[in-house]
Amino acid sequence: MKNTVRTLIIFSFTLLISVSLFGQDDAREVFTRATDQMLTANMELVMEMEAKDKKGRIKEKGYEILMASFGDVDKTKMTWQKPVQAKGTTVIFTERPGEIGLIEVYTPSNGKIRKIKASPENKDMVGSEAMITSLTAQDPDELAFMFLPPQDVDGKSCHTVVVKDKDFKDQARGELLIEMDSYRVVQIAVFDMYGKQTSLVKLSDFQPVEGTRNKIQPRRIISEDLKNQKVTDIRVLKVAPRTDLSEEDFKLPVEGDM
Repeated sequence: MKNTVRTLIIFSFTLLISVSLFGQDDAREVFTRATDQMLTANMELVMEMEAKDKKGRIKEKGYEILMASFGDVDKTKMTWQKPVQAKGTTVIFTERPGEIGLIEVYTPSNGKIRKIKASPENKDMVGSEAMITSLTAQDPDELAFMFLPPQDVDGKSCHTVVVKDKDFKDQARGELLIEMDSYRVVQIAVFDMYGKQTSLVKLSDFQPVEGTRNKIQPRRIISEDLKNQKVTDIRVLKVAPRTDLSEEDFKLPVEGDM
């Protein structure tokens, strides 16, 4: 009898581990299949947006953006087109694994360049709402995955995939809603280390990307900053692959170049 109970316990424990690992692999597969459809690096974007703050004030912005990876270094270059008084202002984000990153800002009005750490506060200050691929561009090998119960969005069944840094034990995570039939990421909720939701991003109007095979990109992104009570409505006017980008393309202009 003792041997039978022991065998049953071992079998149940083994089955539990197998189910857990199976769920992990499934969630990772859904995430990978969804993000593989999207351009996340070596690309050019043109976008316009309206940002509404908690007092109802609206600011219009427009950017030309380049994004590329060079080895383990990720670079993003944003050049302001709107508003007129900010036209030509250029920001370069440089990020390396395990580092806080660097922000370089060029302002044509005075020809000066500032360098600051890429803290979350500084990113917000210089317009990081235009960087729309930060979560979906992460290396799956650095992440842990799991499923939550499915949800319906606009009448379509969606996987709920939890994504978090596998080395961190806090509650910081992203929760992605991914359509079961198309594998499109239609919603991303972000939670901080204490488990409090900080933002909600909704993606729609998916269109094929010219010059690629089977790549799609959302042309409408609505991002809600829950902490600061700000809603940003982004319209992607252009998206194109740029395999020709080099590090030279991510240098700031100098006075007289603009």
